[in-house]
Amino acid sequence: MPDIPSNTVYVNLNKCFNLSFTLSGASTYVKPDLAVKCTEVVIFNTTGSDLKIKSGNSESVDPASLNEFIIPDGQKFVVMGMSNTEQLSCAGTAGTLSARAHWYNGTPQVRQ
Repeated sequence: MPDIPSNTVYVNLNKCFNLSFTLSGASTYVKPDLAVKCTEVVIFNTTGSDLKIKSGNSESVDPASLNEFIIPDGQKFVVMGMSNTEQLSCAGTAGTLSARAHWYNGTPQVRQ
């Protein structure tokens, strides 16, 4: 086991954030109310109808290059491989959609 310097600071990346999306109608895509760094977002569709989500990468917000998924009502969906919640947008029945953003649970602690 290597020696760890006494001034080493550990950063816990396993922070979780509650998000909400204020959906305005079936075809209008909106971003979450909170922009945070994360690797996964868990979406719980409780809107009463199908939910559409789009995810992209940090290099493109061109709708032609985004991935779109449809989540049936009452289902959970995990979007992985993200770096920020702003890479995600949702469209569905008007109302509030809840989600949870976090770092992948297998991420080791980072030593700085």
